[in-house]
Amino acid sequence: MLTNKYLCSMILAMCSTLSCFAQEYSRVKIKVNLHGIDNEKLTLQFDDGIVLEELKSGRGDSSLFIDRPINTPYPRISTIYNSQYCENYFIEDNNAILNLFYDVSKKDAPVYSYKNTNITVIDTVSNKFYGDLRKDQEDELSKLNTFFKKHGHEIRSNDSVKYELTGLIKAINAKSMNFLATNSNDFFSFYYFKDQVLGLTNFIERDPEYYTHLLTYYNTTFPEKFRQSGEGKQIVSDLKLHISPVLLKENMAMPDVYFKDNHGDSIFYKNQKENFVLLDFWASWCGPCVQQIPDIKALRAQFSADSLKIVSISIDRDSASYINSIKQHKMDWLHSLDRGAVLSGSLGISSVPTVLLVDRNGKIVYYKNGGKLDVDRIRSIVGKD
Repeated sequence: MLTNKYLCSMILAMCSTLSCFAQEYSRVKIKVNLHGIDNEKLTLQFDDGIVLEELKSGRGDSSLFIDRPINTPYPRISTIYNSQYCENYFIEDNNAILNLFYDVSKKDAPVYSYKNTNITVIDTVSNKFYGDLRKDQEDELSKLNTFFKKHGHEIRSNDSVKYELTGLIKAINAKSMNFLATNSNDFFSFYYFKDQVLGLTNFIERDPEYYTHLLTYYNTTFPEKFRQSGEGKQIVSDLKLHISPVLLKENMAMPDVYFKDNHGDSIFYKNQKENFVLLDFWASWCGPCVQQIPDIKALRAQFSADSLKIVSISIDRDSASYINSIKQHKMDWLHSLDRGAVLSGSLGISSVPTVLLVDRNGKIVYYKNGGKLDVDRIRSIVGKD
């Protein structure tokens, strides 16, 4: 069943004024003022074009300040209040102000924003292009909603249900793509393709031919100014990964994807001075990841740095949680923050914990995704050298 929260995430909009592409962008500063808002009921998310980050406010805070690097000309804020009232906001320029209100007397729309600065909130009423697009899809969207209510619990387990869902999604996407092509110079079309068209493909299992079709459409429809942004390049990377997925396994060469440590230096694991490099993909919120920290500590204590280099790569989106967790668990080795699993995803790593042991020639000699770490096997491999 499509929950209110899920439906909220599906409702996106952008006004035609955003067709003027912002040529220069690197950071954005936003102030969010909360009026009558119960902070514990508010979910606030910031999308920098690549990473979607949940923002936290203190219980008594009346304002929240956002100062973030961005990878898109128009970063986004989404709000969900009490799991049912949601809005999506597009940041038009720096030093933006969002004034968010809750008024119980306004029964139809108790959560609203008013007198914002450099902020656009658009729905299908005020954005004619978006309204026409959704109206054109009414039949298909109604069928999709009915389908989820009836078969939502079978999506991953029933092949006939998967097949039917794939057909519905492709039909909706085809209508969307035909519509977006008529207004491809508007940033809204570009964003709708990313969030709605590609978002729905999360329900489609391996289908390289379809993803090739989507990549061709993307490259031939949207202007270079959108495609060359950090956000645009990430879309291409994600589509290519669906077309030719990376499947890491033992005895294969480690792909040439390098992470940065906390000082901004590249972490190499080919032709390095150390005999082996242990790559530990984890997150501070991941229980099994935290549970295996003592095993990694034991390896650090047993082998010298020349024999074994240990690198923990966090996919946390919240850098504060990442740093605090390292300190809390006394993880005394190299670390890298891969916010939102951007680089990890390019390696086909979709879940944590995942641990790789790479030898000095860059060959994967141990691979483990989930489950308990085989410390004895790692000891045997490293100890033999």
